[in-house]
Order: sequence, then C-alpha cells, then structure tokens
Amino acid sequence: MKGISLEPARGLLDNLTHTELARMVRRSRLDIVVPRARAALADSITRHLSLDEILEEIHHLFPPRRGTKQTEDTVRLDQLPPLHGSATVQVSSRSRPQLGRALLGRSKDCLALSFNSAPLFLENRWPVLVRGDGTVPHSRLYAAYVRPGRVHPSAEAAPPRTKPYMLDEGEYQLRNARLRFEFAHAGPISFQVTFLRDRPPAGRPEYLLEPIV
Repeated sequence: MKGISLEPARGLLDNLTHTELARMVRRSRLDIVVPRARAALADSITRHLSLDEILEEIHHLFPPRRGTKQTEDTVRLDQLPPLHGSATVQVSSRSRPQLGRALLGRSKDCLALSFNSAPLFLENRWPVLVRGDGTVPHSRLYAAYVRPGRVHPSAEAAPPRTKPYMLDEGEYQLRNARLRFEFAHAGPISFQVTFLRDRPPAGRPEYLLEPIV
C-alpha cells in the first residue's frame, strides 16, 4: 500500500449525496456557492471544514432514531449478539486498493461490509463510513488472489468475476457495537459502530466506524 494518499475527510464525504452535502453546507453556515457536481461540492467542503467538523456534521445529518429495531429481514451490526470468527479484507485491484470489502465469517455465511477506502479502514486512525451488503456464502471468505495468478491457499471456491485481491486477513470480534480485528499485516484495530440509516432504494444499512484508541 505504498504511495497511497490517505484523505480521511474526503473518504467520509464520498459516501454522501449532493443533497446531504448541501445540507451540511447550510448547517455549518459556509459562505460558499454550492456547485451542481457532487465531487466539486465535496472538494469545497474539505477546504473549509476540518475532519472533526465534518464528523460532527455527519452526526447531525443522521441523528439517532427512536424505536429502530432489527427485523428478520435486516442484519444490524450494532444490534447483533456477540460474534467472532475469521475475517478478510479484499479489494478489486492490487494496484489501486481503494474500494474494499470486509468479510466477517460466521458458521454458514459471511457478513459483507463495503467501504470507500481500504487504506483508511486498515489505518485505524480515522472514522470510516461503511455499508452493509448483506451476506455472501462462506466459501467467499478466502476466494481471492494473494498475488497475480495465485489464489489464497484456503480458498473453498474460485474467485468471483471481479477477481478480488486479498489485502489482509485475520480474526474479528463483535460485541456491544464494538468491532475488533486482529489482522496479519495491519495488526489490532478496533471501531465503535454507530448506525446511521437504511439507505434507499435497497435499504442497506450504513454505519459510522469510529476508531477506539
């Protein structure tokens, strides 16, 4: 992961819509012209607000909702009973390890979490927004390449068509909305899990992961 530029503020804003970014501008009373392009608006915000200020505004954008309980059709990390098992971090390109996915192994399947920056996630110094992608078969846990042309030795199935690259692997533990990992390369990392919303149209849960020092 040498040469990767870590941009924690932009990593957070990349998960928000233009409407949400415009609300952030109004709430923070920034004296800027709101561009039509979402990327340009995110750039403008990062030039005027610090990471801590952006994080505070995200909490205001998604205040806690009362009475939100887990249903049979949803899997909420902040409401699950204690879990532990094997975990992997996979990206779609070894040369550009940005868009990533963490797979949390359970007895019969894996919980899938997607994030905009695998380096930020593994750095464990910055808050990260992640999306719950439901479950995938347990055979996908190690179904990735460890180097060009070589699949992970523990793979139980061929890698999917996206040809993911295994960035890291180890163990995880989820308890009381705290998600802890012990990775082979990144080492121990821990996050406090805060549920933000069920994002339409698919209703996939989104979370804010804040590092636990």
